[in-house]
Amino acid sequence: MSTINNQIPQAQVNRANQANAQKGTQQTNQAQQAAQVAKTDAVAEQTRTLAATRGDQAKFTPEAQTMLKATLAAKDVSDINQKKVDRIKQALENGEYPVDAARVAEKMVSLEKLLQG
Repeated sequence: MSTINNQIPQAQVNRANQANAQKGTQQTNQAQQAAQVAKTDAVAEQTRTLAATRGDQAKFTPEAQTMLKATLAAKDVSDINQKKVDRIKQALENGEYPVDAARVAEKMVSLEKLLQG
């Protein structure tokens, strides 16, 4: 019976040791993860600092620079010839705008053919 009694406390000690070992392993893993996060945060902070001090930079090809200039120039040009629009509008209001019914019909047919493929 004493062997059984000796085994029970030993089993409890073994369980306690295993629990302590697991806690120690968990704490070690948590410490390692915390250290990794700290390193990652430090690298990210250094990257942000370098970017802030150097400023962002971009290099464009000559073709891209030409395209940018053309785009900026096109923004200054109006797509609408307002004088022509006003002239046609006035002619419509006065009933003086000529409408060629045959030409309108031709355009409608060509549009229909285009849509049908």
